[in-house]
Amino acid sequence: MEWLNRESAPVYLIASRNFLVTCDICDTILDFDPAAEINVQSSQSAALPFLSRYRRIAVAFMECGSEMIARFGIDQTVRSRGGRLVLMGSRAERELERQSRKLRWPVLSRPVSTQMIIGHLMPPDERSGNKSGVCGLTT
Repeated sequence: MEWLNRESAPVYLIASRNFLVTCDICDTILDFDPAAEINVQSSQSAALPFLSRYRRIAVAFMECGSEMIARFGIDQTVRSRGGRLVLMGSRAERELERQSRKLRWPVLSRPVSTQMIIGHLMPPDERSGNKSGVCGLTT
């Protein structure tokens, strides 16, 4: 298997059909980390082969809910490459609103702001954290 990572560039994977949110995430990543490598796919099924081919992943932004994450083992793949998983889109937002017990990952909910995206790019020990007690919500 050929690894796709350049030698030292952090990789950010975005699987989303929402063009504007994808552009906001890309712009924020490049402002935060100009050396970043960004891979954008229109769906989770298109992103899955790339997840497996990268040696390291910084953050994977996936437009889906917990059911799809569990079905395809996306969280395990991302974690095995040292990365963090962030859910987004309608399904993830509904799970967040309902405080679903299935939701175990942070959610980038709309309306999306630069500060929200940066919060997901920062390592967990540098973030302000979840002081709300609501699963999936980061502040």
